[in-house]
Amino acid sequence: MKLLGKQSMYGVMIFLACLALAIFLTVNSIWLFDINIHALKLTKATGLRPSQMHQDYVRIIQYLQLPWVSSLKFHFFASSDKGLQHFRDVKSLIMLNNVVGIVLVPVSGYLLHQLNKKSLTWLLITPIKVIVTVSLVIVALMFVNFEQVFIAFHEILFRNQDWIFDPSSDPVINMLPDTFFLECFLLFFGFFFGALGIIYWMSRKSLRKT
Repeated sequence: MKLLGKQSMYGVMIFLACLALAIFLTVNSIWLFDINIHALKLTKATGLRPSQMHQDYVRIIQYLQLPWVSSLKFHFFASSDKGLQHFRDVKSLIMLNNVVGIVLVPVSGYLLHQLNKKSLTWLLITPIKVIVTVSLVIVALMFVNFEQVFIAFHEILFRNQDWIFDPSSDPVINMLPDTFFLECFLLFFGFFFGALGIIYWMSRKSLRKT
């Protein structure tokens, strides 16, 4: 019973650490947006040059990631109070994620090191399998109907409707189409599964030793 409790606790900590790390890496993958400027023909959608869109996208990321940046000011887009409020809400979630990552990533790294030394990393095999199974169900739902998953995602995280942007008042949404957000979700799962895959490999190796 005690072993089962430890297994669950370790699984939750590792899950949250991998989640926070994957979110951080995804949010900061500015290169993905740069690729999509041409792939999704965003110059036509916005009427702006690639360099202009890149600059304002970087401003978004800096605002979301840097605690000392207190306001978001676009150079090439107009913004409504409702739109800016949504970015403030997103920033709060990103800051929370970063705090979780700062705390749990090193703690989980130490925990993994200790488990590996004692050849007990195999305790994580079952939690990882459960997490991956649930995640794959979400990915499958995304491919079936991404719009509904995207809406459900926002309704869970936000208590208002500020995330529904009107292109006439918040034209920045023209350079952030659904396809781009789908790619962001897939990139996130790529990072997430990659981190879990490394831990799973360590766990299988520990099991063989045991």
